[in-house]
Amino acid sequence: MTRILLVVQDKGGVGKSLVTRALAEAVPDAPVIEVDASQRLIELKDRVTFFPMRADRAAIDLSGGRAARAEFDGVITAMQRATRPTIIDVGANTSASFMSVLGSLADALTALKIQIGVVVLVTSEPGALAEAPRLMMLAKPLAATRFLIENRLRGEVEAKTIAKIADGATVTVLAEHVMEDHAVAVLQAGGLASIRKLDVAKLIDRHGVALGSRVHSDLTRLRADAMETVLPAATWLVG
Repeated sequence: MTRILLVVQDKGGVGKSLVTRALAEAVPDAPVIEVDASQRLIELKDRVTFFPMRADRAAIDLSGGRAARAEFDGVITAMQRATRPTIIDVGANTSASFMSVLGSLADALTALKIQIGVVVLVTSEPGALAEAPRLMMLAKPLAATRFLIENRLRGEVEAKTIAKIADGATVTVLAEHVMEDHAVAVLQAGGLASIRKLDVAKLIDRHGVALGSRVHSDLTRLRADAMETVLPAATWLVG
């Protein structure tokens, strides 16, 4: 049985790429598939197979989903060929369409001994709150297990709302992280994978002891928190 973990949310800017990067750190042997309009996980290099999504949400909706189906053929073939636990980062405006297509292939995926897990992200932003329940519902008949990650980058979501969205799924929380601008620049340039390679002495030499230490602390704390947040999903993925 090959396990494949989808990271989904149709609303952009919720931290989906950060979660995918944390999963890639937690499961270093897992190939990563990225489905998006543009490639973001550049620092993961050859680990990533990128499938560009050209059909926009309007075209998908107007065609009743037909515009998306052919777009996903390559991704689904890659899933069929997977022999190791695999992470799939599904881009904004694509998650619901992709999961709907996979839902129509549920029997075939079972026959191929492919087991699906789904990670849905939610934030306090109205768009993310609106999309998360739909994605959790789409995941329920498809996935062997579901995870809901509340990213508090825009504040906390009420506990009763999270419980309702989760509908029995495993819930973890990624705390808000206020970071120095230089720390953000390092993260954007190299992703989570670059953090464990940071040279503290060089940071201090470049920014001074106070700022350099804060940059290092901000980044190491974010990496540790992100990896703890994805631990249940990563543990399931490796079986």
